[in-house]
Amino acid sequence: MKRLLKSCILVALLTLCSGVTFAGNIKGKIATRGVKSPEGVVVYIEKAKGSFKLPQKNPRIDQVNLVFVPRVLPVLVGTTVGFYNSDTVLHNVFGVGDDEFDMGTWKGDKIDTHTFNTVGEVAILCNVHPEMEAYVVVFENPYFGLTDKEGNYVIKNVPPGNYKLKTWHDILRSQTQDIHVSQETTSADFKLKR
Repeated sequence: MKRLLKSCILVALLTLCSGVTFAGNIKGKIATRGVKSPEGVVVYIEKAKGSFKLPQKNPRIDQVNLVFVPRVLPVLVGTTVGFYNSDTVLHNVFGVGDDEFDMGTWKGDKIDTHTFNTVGEVAILCNVHPEMEAYVVVFENPYFGLTDKEGNYVIKNVPPGNYKLKTWHDILRSQTQDIHVSQETTSADFKLKR
């Protein structure tokens, strides 16, 4: 009887697990030529099937010492981004590109938001300080990673399958690699130049 019960439990577990798809990760390193640092390169899967949940917490871009922080922010289409001003001077925030907007000028504690509903790239600028520049890069799926100062990136929880992996940078030329993702970690390195 115990043997029959164990067999039934095992069959039930195998049946439950047979419909489960386990995700994998993509990691790699970006080498760059023609820019100071490999930081700020977005690596992303061009197309992926599915419906995707927006982040529970809105990402943000701050203005600190006359610099937008972060300089590059990749987001899933439909994401609302908060814009802050931690400086004690007036700043303006406006977007130019695939999703244009103007939030006006403010200083202090005001926080403004914008929802990015169009896939593409938006340059974030300040008309008070023309040297300030950042980018919001909007994707149709959440499978993207941003390089750190050493050029490392990770894309987590990618469903198994074949994909086109691409790069985005505001100056460097984009590259594409065909990759296969399994339940293991898949590696993909790039060398980018102008």
